[in-house]
Amino acid sequence: MSDEKDDEPTGSEVEASTVAKVTKEEPVEPKKQRSGFITALILGPPLIAKFGIVLVVKLLTDLVVFPLLFLYRICRLAKNKVIGLFKKDDAMNGDTINGSS
Repeated sequence: MSDEKDDEPTGSEVEASTVAKVTKEEPVEPKKQRSGFITALILGPPLIAKFGIVLVVKLLTDLVVFPLLFLYRICRLAKNKVIGLFKKDDAMNGDTINGSS
């Protein structure tokens, strides 16, 4: 048994292989994950301001447009009533044909 050669490497062989492994492999630093916090700080306020401007414009548009639509409807009905008072109704007399203007 004493004549058999050991399979285990000697101390100098272990050091040489360890040095070779260390020099070949570069230490890998864990990558810092990007959270997007800086981007949110930069893009957040303009987006919130844009949202506020859109809401204000919509509110002002509704305040102008809807009363004008209501006024237009009232004026149209009043005009038709006034014209109906002065116009002789030919449809009641049977003088008009369906589809004629």
